[in-house]
Amino acid sequence: MNAILREAWNTSQQTEDKREKIQALSLAKQCYSMKLDLFTNATVVDDAIRFVKQKSKDNEKVKSSSNNSNEAGKESNESYGSEDQLGEEEEQQEK
Repeated sequence: MNAILREAWNTSQQTEDKREKIQALSLAKQCYSMKLDLFTNATVVDDAIRFVKQKSKDNEKVKSSSNNSNEAGKESNESYGSEDQLGEEEEQQEK
């Protein structure tokens, strides 16, 4: 939308043809009208806010589940390490 506006303004400033200038300004006006509708439409704004909140929650869930799996992996490695140590201690005691 912003690119269209930019191009419409550039065209309106650069052209010598009155008809082309009027069309470019009309396009800019339509873009501003559409942007205003989007920004003031409560349903669209609410949907956008809901979408952002849902994505944030999804990202937090992914991060927490990856952290939990990393911690579980560390705990299992630590438990294996302690079992290995016990086995070595038993071997040393037998000798």
